[in-house]
Amino acid sequence: MSFSNLKLILVRPRDPNNIGAAARAMKNFGLTELAVVAPFAPTWNEAVSAVNAEDVLTQAQVMGTLAEAVADCTLVIGTADQTRLAGKHPVYTPRDLVAEFAATNHRLALVFGSEKHGLTNDDLAHCHRTMSIPTAPDCPSMNLGQAVAICCYELTREQPTTAVIPNEFAAVGEIEAGLQMLLDVLREAEFLSSGNESSMTNKLRQRLLNCHLSSKDVALLRGALRQIQWRFENK
Repeated sequence: MSFSNLKLILVRPRDPNNIGAAARAMKNFGLTELAVVAPFAPTWNEAVSAVNAEDVLTQAQVMGTLAEAVADCTLVIGTADQTRLAGKHPVYTPRDLVAEFAATNHRLALVFGSEKHGLTNDDLAHCHRTMSIPTAPDCPSMNLGQAVAICCYELTREQPTTAVIPNEFAAVGEIEAGLQMLLDVLREAEFLSSGNESSMTNKLRQRLLNCHLSSKDVALLRGALRQIQWRFENK
């Protein structure tokens, strides 16, 4: 896994010291690509506490939505404490994920939520996987800067040499475009309603992400959906 293929994303951060600590942790381990989604404006303006890592902050991308931030990625990992994942998702650790994906050339995004609430269910719907750092049950959540440091260490530490598996993974933005076409068709078919559209959108997004589609797969899906749309319009 190339360091140039790793992007760290902070979603709605509210503490400038945490942003600075995250940037410094990235620089400690040779990572430089940071994206910040919908930061609290005063917080972002004050985020200067990044000793020897000012360049990480000045070059950071500021995005309005998580969908924009992950659009060019082919593997998106959302983070949460174990209490949120118990019984709902496989609980991956940073080490598990490195071992599983070290032999691929994914464009990887690692997503952290706000200090107060973490990632929402809507945020996690944009992620292929969820991950948690093993912590003591009586204190499951971690400081944002510390969590970033641990993940950066695990992701960048030396791994056994393995052959890279050739692939054509579809970027999340491609999958999202296919999803929007699918939603248009489902609205036309009256499958969606105002009461279920939000939850169904998240469920369908998750199913598509979990299929590990290639760009060719997405192109085929969109071609089929275009034909269905044409039939609706010309029935």
